[in-house]
Amino acid sequence: MAATTNMNIILGQGNAVKEVHNARKQNLELNQQLVAQETDGKKKEDKVKVQKFEGTDKVAIQEDEEKRDKKDAKNKRKRAAKRKTKGKSATQEGHRIDIRV
Repeated sequence: MAATTNMNIILGQGNAVKEVHNARKQNLELNQQLVAQETDGKKKEDKVKVQKFEGTDKVAIQEDEEKRDKKDAKNKRKRAAKRKTKGKSATQEGHRIDIRV
């Protein structure tokens, strides 16, 4: 009888070890699922942050582009005015006659 009792104790210990091992596997699987869910949540939050940031950045870029366009238009007008004055002075010089005696 003592041998049977010892055998039952050993088998019981083996079953306990199996249960602990299964519990560890389940715990590991749950932790992996939790980590995956958290990373998905973080990715979604990051996407929202990036979209908000891009939206504000686009406004600033558009304002900068408008300023550049205005400056370019002013520079073009100035260049055109300079060309007109240069062209007028060249035609006026063509009408002058220099006579030396």
